[in-house]
Amino acid sequence: MSPWLAAAYGALALGLAWSITGTASWRRRVPYIVCAPPLALALWLGRPDAAGWPSSSPVPKLSQLVWAQIDEPDPAVSDPGHVYLWLDVGGAAPRAYALPYSRQLHERVLHALKAVKQGRPMGVATAARGRGNGQRIPGHRQDRLRFFPHPPIVLPPKTH
Repeated sequence: MSPWLAAAYGALALGLAWSITGTASWRRRVPYIVCAPPLALALWLGRPDAAGWPSSSPVPKLSQLVWAQIDEPDPAVSDPGHVYLWLDVGGAAPRAYALPYSRQLHERVLHALKAVKQGRPMGVATAARGRGNGQRIPGHRQDRLRFFPHPPIVLPPKTH
């Protein structure tokens, strides 16, 4: 949680406590009581991504696949489908990413998950799609995922 968001919630709680228990006239307290709930809702809706929810940021250039879940499209409820990836990006815990569903991505993720289930680590890399001269094509998805066998971690030999 950002310090500004924590301070805003603190000010909101203190002001609401003052308006309910304070000794000022009701004319001074009523505007705060009326404005506090919409402000709290605005703060809640404007909060950054919470841990555990899929990130809206792009998939990192290099990471390791921890797990994935595929939600296929369901035309009956107008659900376009998603592919959720949990990637180890070097932080304290894996980070979740939500990607739009495509049949090609579905098949590649299933193949990578099969390797993960067998105990073989799988790396994930994004490759920028462009014209070959470093420029990106407007209107095209800019990142394409590539799954590859992650090289095993080799520890240095023990010395006595």
